Parts: sequence; C-alpha cells; structure tokens
Amino acid sequence: MDSETTEPGTWSGLALVVLTLIWLIGTPYLFMVAFGEGLRGSLGGPSDGDRATRFLIASAVVGVAAPALAAIVAGMTRRKSATWVFGVSTALCLLLVTAINGIGQREADSTPTREPLPPGYCVEHSGGGNDCPGG
Repeated sequence: MDSETTEPGTWSGLALVVLTLIWLIGTPYLFMVAFGEGLRGSLGGPSDGDRATRFLIASAVVGVAAPALAAIVAGMTRRKSATWVFGVSTALCLLLVTAINGIGQREADSTPTREPLPPGYCVEHSGGGNDCPGG
C-alpha cells in the first residue's frame, strides 16, 4: 500500500473534521426540519407528510453513515482512538435508529383502521334536527 493511504495526514484529518461536522450539525438539522413539518401539519398548516418522512429518513442515514465513514477513514489511516470513537458512535446511532423505527412500526400497527361507512349511511348529531331518512 502507498504510505499516503496508511499514515495520518492532512487529507484524512480534514475528512474526519468534515464528516464530524456533517454528523453533529447535519443530523439534528434534518431532524428539526422533519419535526417542523410534522408540527406544522398537526397545527393545521400546510404540510407534506411525505416530505417530513424523507427528512426523517435523511436524518437517520446521515446519523449512521457519517460516523461510519469517519471510522473507515480513521481505520485506514491507523488512528486507533478515532476508529474506536467513531465505530462505537456508529453502533450507538444504528441502535438508536433501529429502536425508534421499531417503536414507530409498533405504533403504526396498533392504530386501528376504520372501515369506511356504507353508501347512504346517515350520522345523527345531537343538538339539532334529524335529517336522516326514517328517523
């Protein structure tokens, strides 16, 4: 192997700094944008649920991929402590994303689906006249 790819150097240090900034700034930013989209929709404003989902997925991908790539760069340049730090961080982020996804799936599965009302069904309301046929 070439000595430039196995020894710590300027490019690898810069790559680690950039990946760390992407991880520590990009992940919370994408999560907050997804949260804002969901909050705007729950308050009755214009919101796109698919857009919020895409930002949430992007947050999870960046949260796992950035430290994983940093661990690979640190491992290639024989930075043992950085490799351990980014490797453990990757494992913890992956565990967190998996747990949150599992909780979300369980809540989605437990939400009862309502059967559509049959055609011509009339719902009676209290406090007013009954406009339903036959009643």
